[in-house]
Amino acid sequence: MDYLAFFVFVLLSTCAAPSVAQADSRWQRFNGPDRTITWGPWRQKPECEYRFRTGDRYLGNRTWEHYLAFEERKFSNGAIKLYMIGLANEHLTEEVVIFPGLRYAIFKITNGSMTAHKGPWTWTAEAVDQKRISDLE
Repeated sequence: MDYLAFFVFVLLSTCAAPSVAQADSRWQRFNGPDRTITWGPWRQKPECEYRFRTGDRYLGNRTWEHYLAFEERKFSNGAIKLYMIGLANEHLTEEVVIFPGLRYAIFKITNGSMTAHKGPWTWTAEAVDQKRISDLE
């Protein structure tokens, strides 16, 4: 019976105590690069035909990726051109048109000088006429 108690004690103490490898992986999980993007909630203005949200991911070495995602409303039949996209002093030259066949767009800025508190995103959105939509499809 004493051997059984000793065996149970050894078994429980080895399961409860973290090994050095476990402690290292915990430190890396909280202080190392992120593997996933931390997305904020979707936001939308009532007069807009789209909604948007932002996300961030830490790459390590004081380098961040900042994301801006757009989604056209499900029942929208129009097209929206998105351009002049910027974050703080960084600006993208890309432009995208979202429309019923392509409802999503994601933009990314990678920067080593910004942190998670980087300031507001800016962009310009304008409606595209129906003739241009058929050219895009």
